[in-house]
Amino acid sequence: LIMNEEIDEEMRREFPAEIQKSTVLLTGLVNSMLEVASLDVSEEKLPCEAADLRDICTQEMELLNKKPGIEYILDIAPESMIIQTNVQYLTQVIGHLLNNANKFTEKGSITLSYHLDSGANLVTLSVTDTGCGIPQDKQEWIFERFTKTNDFIPGSGLGLYLCRLIVNRLNGKIKTDPSYTKGSRFVITMPIATPSKPSEPTD
Repeated sequence: LIMNEEIDEEMRREFPAEIQKSTVLLTGLVNSMLEVASLDVSEEKLPCEAADLRDICTQEMELLNKKPGIEYILDIAPESMIIQTNVQYLTQVIGHLLNNANKFTEKGSITLSYHLDSGANLVTLSVTDTGCGIPQDKQEWIFERFTKTNDFIPGSGLGLYLCRLIVNRLNGKIKTDPSYTKGSRFVITMPIATPSKPSEPTD
């Protein structure tokens, strides 16, 4: 198409950017499918180590491609929050939820927050936006493979399915908050520490 001189010159100049955009989308789809395949074949918990959740959240919010007209809020305590987790995979989940919120929000705010329930040994993390929201009847459906609420917005339809796979493997849970109606809110609940193994019996 780029070499076809029968096509208007101005239109041909637009092709490289479109090719680049499609290449990025296709690469993302292939990477997601490989990630899903890798996580699907095993039910073992992911290897975890001590990490600062505050640092992970701060970094992912800073990396977000900010849009005008949106307030980006990091609602976290100033002190460190050390949990046992897989940094690579948790970062991937938080990054995806933030980018998803950014994609579907044109004005208002996007908030990343977490709070500790030390009594239950749990941390609850949420990503809240004021975007177009998710219909009540699709709030569980969106976690299935290749599902999209809007076919005209680029995406593989694997992101939330992959997020749930990862969170499940981190011994946590992810869901939407149906009581929130000003946009979308995704809530992740995870243990602060990995479950300890039973001690070996001694003679």
